[in-house]
Amino acid sequence: MSDTHTRTGQARNRPSIDATEIETMHDVFSDWERRAILYCLQERDSRVPVKTVAADLVGWWRGHERPVSTDDDVVAQVRDRLGYAHLLELHEFGVVSYDPRRETVCLADDMKVSVSEPWSDRPAEAEAGQRLSLDATDQ
Repeated sequence: MSDTHTRTGQARNRPSIDATEIETMHDVFSDWERRAILYCLQERDSRVPVKTVAADLVGWWRGHERPVSTDDDVVAQVRDRLGYAHLLELHEFGVVSYDPRRETVCLADDMKVSVSEPWSDRPAEAEAGQRLSLDATDQ
């Protein structure tokens, strides 16, 4: 699928999209949180609790290779936001299989991705802090 076409194959007729809307594979990989979600899932062979994904994202944002405790308040905030901000969109686009009732996610069947380590590819702290609800005291 090309970057200039939608998932239905129609040409894009608008120059920008909402931050959570996914229309192309470029939209999937252009967002740090989405890349981090995919990295988390590519490292596991089974369904993962969303709270585990959130703990990984918070740890990686903080520059650590290991996740933070799932009891961390920021992890709870990120977990709550991931479902409506990214996982549903990734599910609808066919990249992941997301079960909101069980709060689990995995790569979609036959989906193969190769994503670099998120802790080495973080966005600017101000942008990430706003998006992950982190501030300087959380680091």
